[in-house]
Amino acid sequence: MIFMKKFFNRKIEIFTLLLLCASFLSAAPVKSEAEALKNVKKSIIKHNLGGKLGTKCMKFYIDETAEDFQVDVRSDNEKCGGDPRVEPRMFSYTVNKKTGKLKTDSFEYAKEKGIDWEGDYLSID
Repeated sequence: MIFMKKFFNRKIEIFTLLLLCASFLSAAPVKSEAEALKNVKKSIIKHNLGGKLGTKCMKFYIDETAEDFQVDVRSDNEKCGGDPRVEPRMFSYTVNKKTGKLKTDSFEYAKEKGIDWEGDYLSID
């Protein structure tokens, strides 16, 4: 009986430690626009949202709120052969300042994941 109690308590200690470690690993605060933009670009490349050209034909506009960095991704027509007076919005991201978690309203990402997209922001890495 004592052995079982010690074994059970040890399991609880290990589980608590793992949860604590996981919370530190997933919590990566984002402190600047440059860091937010770096994370967004990595996500775009990872999920192939820019096609073969990656982020080369994109322009990024960043707004900041108390909780998030909001990044609008637009087509850089001047750099990539389109009308330089037009920069169509492709999709947007939000980057949570406290957690670093990303969300996007990219239709292509929703399609890739098989989600019936209704315009809302979806979690993305």
